[in-house]
Amino acid sequence: MKFAYYPGCSAQSTCKELNVSTRLVADRLGLELVELESAACTGSREVRAANRDLFLALNARIMAQAEELGLPLMTICNTCTLNFFDAKKMLADDPEACARVNEMLGETGLAYKGNVEVSHFLWVLLEEIGAERLRELVVRPLRGLKVGAFYGCHMVRPPAHFGFVESRNVRSIETLNEILGCDSVDYSGRVECCGFHTAAGNEKIAVKLTGRHVRSARDGGAQALVTPCPLCHTVLDTFQAEMERDLEARLDMPILHLPQLVGLALGLSPRDLGMDNHMVAVDLPVGAPVV
Repeated sequence: MKFAYYPGCSAQSTCKELNVSTRLVADRLGLELVELESAACTGSREVRAANRDLFLALNARIMAQAEELGLPLMTICNTCTLNFFDAKKMLADDPEACARVNEMLGETGLAYKGNVEVSHFLWVLLEEIGAERLRELVVRPLRGLKVGAFYGCHMVRPPAHFGFVESRNVRSIETLNEILGCDSVDYSGRVECCGFHTAAGNEKIAVKLTGRHVRSARDGGAQALVTPCPLCHTVLDTFQAEMERDLEARLDMPILHLPQLVGLALGLSPRDLGMDNHMVAVDLPVGAPVV
């Protein structure tokens, strides 16, 4: 199975362990990742608000690179995923904008055709690898580990983008937890915003918002949170000390990137997966791989 791989910005800077763990897990799964090395940022959400055509061109250029390779495009960031889905729809609905964008891309020898398939690593695990194959590859069942899913908002809203009836019915990570042997913990913040984009303007709001989510997961018995988004990870992990001061309560909640959780079940070590790079120490009750 082969994908054009777009790691995005965070996985190559503030969350390098996400890129590392994705590549290690992909190798165990038999996924061939062809990285789009000259791909730029998708523009977060700020570029979209400031300059529509620039936003479209940034995303169309990356998707055109995948089209040129003839491969589906795989992401590991919720915001990047949403940006690609937004751009695809906007370009399909506005032929004039698509023409303008292709005129810009023509200077680089690329053209956006609109036929690229975009998928997130989470969906690849469940839809391409599949539950049966994943179960076969698990050598360290994560039995007894209580995990809360933190989806954030950019991969579940707007629901129509991603095929959900409504955002609160998503159970992808819970399905994956069951395959890996984890117990899933339901709590009030699992599909809420992490506050990342708010933090640039008002960090206190992000801290208050996300602190409530982490405390809810802790009160529900979670021993760790797992997220498919490096931006959510940045807030949940990096700002946790500030959350504890705001709440006047101890949280001590390890935050895992999605491929790190999968990697543990596939027999990779916490050090291999970059868990020693996290702000909140990751010390989970997982045993040795079963030989």
